[in-house]
Amino acid sequence: MSFEDLRSDTSLGDDTTLGNAEAQVSPVPGLPEGRRAWTGKDDLSRAAAYFEITSDERLSFRVSEVIDVTTINVRDEKTEEEITTVKLVCNDRRLDGVFNVFVDEVCDSLQTETDVVNVIATSAGEWRNLLQVARSPLSESALAGLYGELRFLEALVGDVGVSAIRTWQRSNRDVHDFIGASARVEVKTSSFQNRAAVTVHGLRQLQLPVSGTLTLAVAEVQRQGEDPIDAVIGRIQDLGVPIDELRAKLAMAGYVQGMSDELEASFSLVGWRYWEITRASPVLSASALEDSVALAVSDLVYSLDLSALPAPAATFDFIRLSVELEEPA
Repeated sequence: MSFEDLRSDTSLGDDTTLGNAEAQVSPVPGLPEGRRAWTGKDDLSRAAAYFEITSDERLSFRVSEVIDVTTINVRDEKTEEEITTVKLVCNDRRLDGVFNVFVDEVCDSLQTETDVVNVIATSAGEWRNLLQVARSPLSESALAGLYGELRFLEALVGDVGVSAIRTWQRSNRDVHDFIGASARVEVKTSSFQNRAAVTVHGLRQLQLPVSGTLTLAVAEVQRQGEDPIDAVIGRIQDLGVPIDELRAKLAMAGYVQGMSDELEASFSLVGWRYWEITRASPVLSASALEDSVALAVSDLVYSLDLSALPAPAATFDFIRLSVELEEPA
């Protein structure tokens, strides 16, 4: 099915003429007349979606400089039906995948909600921050690190249940990646080409908590693998983790669903190694230094030679990460 814009986008003023631009789109299944939707590409080959409305309300706004929202009239060339729609278009081709996730969410809401304009406006408000996050892509090493954390979370939720999501990155002030009542885990990722070392940031990442244990979990991953980050996110959702809670955690990590398509964020997990960090472990931490030195050191990054640690364990008891959380020490 193709759409043809009629004459003008009246939400932008009577003098703004669009002409006879065409959009190649397909209907979204399952939506009734009055709130139908079509997705595809507009005349400039930008990712676009059209949502049918029956009200006279006119929209014209931009969401985080990424998505333009306007009310326009279109004509179905097959039926010659003229339809009033809200058009959503993505201005940044790097974020087409993120845009598609946003549109899918709007379509899902329209399965039960009848006020199309309200659904779009509400979704746009909820996604403003996410779209700002998506505009700053992560480095390959940061994506690899996120993949390792997500694979650990996937295994944790599978063993402990959906409430285990609360142990992952509870705030930007968190010292360790996973924090339970009596155990903590810091996840690091090593590549297949370099299994010997991991990068540690600062004096607190391997700092022992006041109570409980600290485990260093190292995920060995293969880059350019066959497991996209979004596929891992989908599996975690399938385990029952609420999407809003998971999405908030991902945003804190600098990631939004849909980014993996453009970033080619796909890996394969080769295996895990686990070390219990103790006071005897040869790692740098604030407690291992004089207070005056620890306070004077900032922006420290160092490479930890894993061969200097004792033999690793191949498994981890996820039950140790109780969902009954304490305040971080």
